[in-house]
Amino acid sequence: MISRLDESIALEGAGLLSDLPEGSTFTEYCERLQSLEDDLKTLPSGQEHSRRYEEIVGQVIQLCFFRSLCNVQPRERDINGCVVRDWIAANRASSGLWEMIRVRYQATQIIWECKNYRDLKSDDFSQITYYLTKETGYFGVLCFRGESTKHYFEHVKRISSEKNALVLLISDRDLQVFLRQAKNGKLKEDHIQELYDRTVRSIG
Repeated sequence: MISRLDESIALEGAGLLSDLPEGSTFTEYCERLQSLEDDLKTLPSGQEHSRRYEEIVGQVIQLCFFRSLCNVQPRERDINGCVVRDWIAANRASSGLWEMIRVRYQATQIIWECKNYRDLKSDDFSQITYYLTKETGYFGVLCFRGESTKHYFEHVKRISSEKNALVLLISDRDLQVFLRQAKNGKLKEDHIQELYDRTVRSIG
């Protein structure tokens, strides 16, 4: 039993073991996170593996952001004879970054687009812009297998100018950071906050 704790000792926040998605045990939760991280590292890019990539992104939302984003459901559509699955999640955050996004962009629903390739096209940005509406809000997430570039931020800036909306770009590295943080029991939003800050500054 500890009767006194010196204020100089650094403590790191951790969640209750009962505070887990879908009633998972802590061991099961960590195993699922590790499995996703391994799958993401080995999954090839390209249309042939797009469905598995979409599934990985959906599970990342459910396992890493369940405290703020819930009721995660697929949005399926047919493009050129191929069924594409993206995700929509209800934003019910009462604090932190996701609450700010809900208030700033009226984003009661968060749209997640999944692109299992490295190089984004202008059509990809047009597509997610189409889904940012008054009904869902004006904030979307675009997941892809490459890295963000100045050219991509130019598209994001155009979207911000035209619709007062924001698109956040998420790479494989970012997804892996989310998974590792969840596996380590970190409840902080540091990394996605950094992504948001970088985006706002890049288009400002």
